[in-house]
Amino acid sequence: MRKYQNVEYTSPFELLFLLVSTVAVFSAIVFVLNRIVSFGLLKGTLAFVFAGIYFYILKKKFIVKVSDFELKSNQLKWDNKNIDFKDIECYKIHWMKGAGIKFKFKNGKTLRISSNDNFCNSEQFVNLCQDIDSKLLKYNNGQIERKKSFFESKQGYYFAVIISTLFVVGAIYKSFSDEKINIGNLALILVSLGIVWSGVKWKRK
Repeated sequence: MRKYQNVEYTSPFELLFLLVSTVAVFSAIVFVLNRIVSFGLLKGTLAFVFAGIYFYILKKKFIVKVSDFELKSNQLKWDNKNIDFKDIECYKIHWMKGAGIKFKFKNGKTLRISSNDNFCNSEQFVNLCQDIDSKLLKYNNGQIERKKSFFESKQGYYFAVIISTLFVVGAIYKSFSDEKINIGNLALILVSLGIVWSGVKWKRK
C-alpha cells in the first residue's frame, strides 16, 4: 500500500462551473456599474477585483479539494470513496497541464477527477495517476481496458505536429513580409503550443 498526502484535485465539471460563473459575475458587475459609474477604467478595475475575489474564494473553499489517497494492488481509497479495481470496466488518463483520470465502472457509472496545474499543485496527483496506471495495467492480467486520451493517440500526435507546423510557417511568412509580429499574440501561441505538447504521449511501436 502507498499513501499520497495532501493531494490537490478538482472535478472537471466543478472547474468548468468556476470559470463560467466567474465570467458571468464579471459581466454582471460591469452591467451594474454601467448604470452608476461613468469612468470606464474604474468600472473595469472594480469588476476585475470583485470577480477575482469571487474566483479565489470559490476556488479555495469549494472547487479545489485536498485529500489523502491510499493506493493498494486492488483498490483506491480517499475520503469516503472506495474504488475496487474489480468494478472498473475501463479507464482513461490525460497528462495535459497536470493530469486527469476517468473511470468507467461495470454498472455504467463514471467518475472523473483531475488536477490542472493552473489551479492546483498537481505534482502529487500526477504521481498518483502514474501509479494507478501501473497498477491497473497489471491487475488481473491486464483485464481492465485502458483507453487512450486524444493526445496519446496517433491522431493527437499528428494534430500537434500540424498545428506547430502551421505556426512555424506563419511566423516565417510574417518575418519575410512587411507585417510585424505581435509579441502578445506570439507569446499566447507559444503558451498554447506548450500546453498541447505537454499532453502528447504517443509513441511509435
